[in-house]
Amino acid sequence: MVLLFPLLLATCAPGQTAPADVELARVSRAYDTAITQRNLSALEKFIAPGAVFTTATGRVMERAAVLEMLAAPDTHYESVESDDIKRRITGDVAVETGRVKVQGKRKGQPVDETQRYTDVWVRQNGSWRLIAEHTSLIPKGP
Repeated sequence: MVLLFPLLLATCAPGQTAPADVELARVSRAYDTAITQRNLSALEKFIAPGAVFTTATGRVMERAAVLEMLAAPDTHYESVESDDIKRRITGDVAVETGRVKVQGKRKGQPVDETQRYTDVWVRQNGSWRLIAEHTSLIPKGP
């Protein structure tokens, strides 16, 4: 995909937008980066008002609670790396599934976990915004 990405961008005429899958891939990577950089203003743009998050522990959180948690001084994700990503886009709605490895601190406790996730994105006013996220913890093997 790394070699294909510049080629896909090059196929767009000047002033034309990138294909939806390329655009969403860029936004999804920027979302992961915003989490590691604690860039709350970017996260506020990526996460739609009313978004719902279901955590790997089964906790349901709304946008404000997620932003508050990510801003807390005792929570910092040093690394958020997604892979095994698949996207299904229909019009202005996309479902993204993948695996994410997270390292850092949550509520002051060390975190080193891998999760499966499903994100639901919607294109609003030309921008992709996250409206739902569900994660499941992948148990560490022996």
